[in-house]
Amino acid sequence: MKKSLLAVAVAAALPAFAYAQTNVVLSGNVKTGITQTKYSNGVANNGNHTAMNDGSSRFIISGSEDLGGGLKAIFQVDNRFRPDDGGTQSLAGGNTFVGLAGGFGTVRLGKLDTYYYFGLDEHGARATALQHSNTSILGYVNGSLGTTTVGTANTATVARNSRLNNVIRWDSPNFGGLSGGLTYSTGASAGAGAGEGAGMGDGNKGQVWSANIGYAAGPLNVGAAYFDEKVEGYKTFAAGSHEGTQAWRVFGGYNFGMFKVGLVYDEAEVSSVGGGDVKRGAWSLPVTAKLGAGTLLFTYSQAMDAKYNGSKDSNSGAKMYVVGYDYPLSKRTSVGVSYAVLNNDSNAAYGYFTGAAPNNLTSPTAGQDQKQLHLGVRHAF
Repeated sequence: MKKSLLAVAVAAALPAFAYAQTNVVLSGNVKTGITQTKYSNGVANNGNHTAMNDGSSRFIISGSEDLGGGLKAIFQVDNRFRPDDGGTQSLAGGNTFVGLAGGFGTVRLGKLDTYYYFGLDEHGARATALQHSNTSILGYVNGSLGTTTVGTANTATVARNSRLNNVIRWDSPNFGGLSGGLTYSTGASAGAGAGEGAGMGDGNKGQVWSANIGYAAGPLNVGAAYFDEKVEGYKTFAAGSHEGTQAWRVFGGYNFGMFKVGLVYDEAEVSSVGGGDVKRGAWSLPVTAKLGAGTLLFTYSQAMDAKYNGSKDSNSGAKMYVVGYDYPLSKRTSVGVSYAVLNNDSNAAYGYFTGAAPNNLTSPTAGQDQKQLHLGVRHAF
């Protein structure tokens, strides 16, 4: 009888013991606001537009389990949603992974941010507009000759300007401020020619390689990153089709106490089957400064004229100016205002980041200029 009671007690205790060994955390943020946008100087769709927008709101379930010997199991499920209209991405549409962490660093498998977020300004993490981030310029290659079609202004993303699917990611330990990482993807994104193909053979061998290294100690941080992609099925595509993207970026910043100054340069090339490669350079200068209880943000970004097969594609650059102010109401809640001006040259069509979806805007036409005022609120939990 005593043995039976003991067995029942042990069995009842096991689930509680197992649960106690896994730490699960619910976190995230809700970020939204109202924007007033003006399009001008385009061949069509000029005028004003008022809309609610989303700043990449999310709820995250994450956790870890101590496996002993300095080894941990880790996981995260990142779910994105839109508080303005109740829309959602697919379940786990954000940074979602399972992995191991230990003395060797961290290895994660899943869907992850990689190259594109290095050197970005702080609009994504504040109550100012996510759409005013400098990735509006740094995350795209643009030109009147386009990526596949001569004489058409269009943009192609660099490293998807978002998370990559099917990722294996290693991040090194920190060695006195020095750290790095390697990324491999068997297929970077969903969609034709972009995700993992089901077919066999050489024609379906698309992949992504990316690497980064950085140093951060005290007020200084510097780094560099590289990205190389061949899209799935590129060897079977017709001439002029998108074949892949190569890019490199250097970035850094210094914290002077009352203000911080950063600088980033990005060079990216979008290649096409049989030629028609487009390359552009871009740079950005993000500055933040303490002002009263809040933070003042200023960013200047510029895309230079692209080159098509080595020849200059004149008037295919753009300039973007952003000023904003983020005011904390508490440790978790803040309000913000930001104003962005994006001026396209006559053969360029750069637009605000995520403009067509969370910002509820149509894509700009060639040479179209944009101005946008944003009033927003952000709560983190």
